[in-house]
Amino acid sequence: MKIGIIGAGVIGKTLAKKFSEAGHKVTLADARGVESIQAIANWASVKAVEVDDVVEDVDVLVVSIPFGNIPDLVKTLEGKIADDVVIVETTNYWPHRDNKVEAVENGMVNSVWVQEQFGRPVVKAFSNIGAYSLAVEGKPKGNKDRIALAVSGDEQRSKDVVLGLVDDAGFDAVDAGQLEDSWRQQACSPAYCTDLILPELVQARASANRETLIEKQQLLFSKMQEIGEEYFKIILSGDYPEGFVDHAVDIVRSINNLPPRKH
Repeated sequence: MKIGIIGAGVIGKTLAKKFSEAGHKVTLADARGVESIQAIANWASVKAVEVDDVVEDVDVLVVSIPFGNIPDLVKTLEGKIADDVVIVETTNYWPHRDNKVEAVENGMVNSVWVQEQFGRPVVKAFSNIGAYSLAVEGKPKGNKDRIALAVSGDEQRSKDVVLGLVDDAGFDAVDAGQLEDSWRQQACSPAYCTDLILPELVQARASANRETLIEKQQLLFSKMQEIGEEYFKIILSGDYPEGFVDHAVDIVRSINNLPPRKH
C-alpha cells in the first residue's frame, strides 16, 4: 500500500520504518519541513515530503502529531484528502501538553473529537503502546508473547486495513469496536501502554472504568517524576541503549493492579 505519515516524532518515524520494512511505499511529513526530517526519512528508508504533498496518491494517512494540533492540521489539509483514503490517528489527549479541549473535558471520547475535526471516519490505532515497545517489541505472527494493540473505528473497511497494518508492524490486532468505546484504551486505562498479549488486552479493555482515568493519569504524572530526566531524554530520542527498561509500562501496570512484568 501507499502510506503517508504526518509527524516524525518517535511514534511516526517508527511506524514509517516498520511499514517500509513490511514492503509498503511510505512518505513522511512534518510541520518542520523536509530538510529537518531528511535524516529520519533516510533512517526509515522512506521519502520525506511536505505536509501538503503527503496526502497525494495514498491509500492510508497516519496522523501522529500532538492531539491539540489536530484542528490546525485539518485546516491545512482541507479538501486535499481523497474520499477513499483511510485516516489513522495515534493520538492521546494530555491536558498539560495540548491545552484543555472543552468538548473532551466535558466527556467526549478523545477519538470521537478527532473524527469530528476531520468530518469523516478515522481509525484509532497505535495509541495504546509506548514508543520503546513499538520500536523493539514487535514479534513475528504466531509468537505466543506478541503484544496486542487495540484498533477502533466506525467504518469496518477502514478498520480492516488498519488491523492488517498492526500485524505488519509486529503486533496482534484487536478489533476494539466503535470509536465511542475507545475510551477503554485511552491514557492510563488497563489497556494503555501495559504491553499485554491478545487475551489479556481483551480482558483489560473490559475491566476499564472511565471514571478513574483522570485520577490514574495524575498518579502516573506523580510517579513518572521520580524516574528522572534522563529517562525522558532517552524515550524522546528513540535511541535506546542496551538494557534499557521502559519503567512507564511497569507504572501503568501497577496503578491498574496488573501483574508485574518479567524483565
